[in-house]
Amino acid sequence: MGMKKQLRTLLVGFSAMVALGSLSACSSGSSNESSSTTSSSTTTTSAVAAPFPTTATFIADTEADGKKMTIGISVEGEQITAYACNGVDDEAWFFGSQAGGDIDITSKFRDTLTASFNGTDLTGDLNMNGVSYDFTAAPVSEPAGVYTADLDGVRSSWIVRADGSAIGVQFNGGISGRDFEQAELQQLNAAQFQAQVRNKRQLQQADQSVKLSKGSLTSRINGRDVTATRVSGTTRFG
Repeated sequence: MGMKKQLRTLLVGFSAMVALGSLSACSSGSSNESSSTTSSSTTTTSAVAAPFPTTATFIADTEADGKKMTIGISVEGEQITAYACNGVDDEAWFFGSQAGGDIDITSKFRDTLTASFNGTDLTGDLNMNGVSYDFTAAPVSEPAGVYTADLDGVRSSWIVRADGSAIGVQFNGGISGRDFEQAELQQLNAAQFQAQVRNKRQLQQADQSVKLSKGSLTSRINGRDVTATRVSGTTRFG
């Protein structure tokens, strides 16, 4: 009888160990499944940048520190051309490209433009002369857009809004390639560059009498008639 009792005790103990192992395996499987589900959910909710339309123009009016600025951005495939001005005495041109719906361009005069396309509008930041302007630019159709004309080295540029109103600045010179060479040699910081190069430009309000017709704008530079062409993403000049 003693031997049978010991055998029965061993069998009960073995059965308990098997049951405990089964419970541990079930618990481990449940944990792995939960982790996999969470990972899948995280991947699904990741943001995907919206691609730019092949050809488009966006315009925005913005204000910061009591200063107003208008910006027009033209897209042609991957190529970007943007123009910003206050309609009085400041402007900036940006030439570059977009990648995956994102823009990050620095102008010749060290102004910066960053923006992203959300599927409808362009949202971003424009930094000019140390002032940062947040903006949301909506798409516009012709004849709205950015226009520019050059006459004997003097350039006037206009942004025509969707309502037909126009704003622009005329660049009369005042700087040369030597100014940039000196800035490079002296390794000027941002504030020094603005004072010695950027703000040395001679700028004034562009002629406000404009007429739009068939993709061009007619106005005047220094009293002489000019025809300005509409800017596209591939527009480039020095």
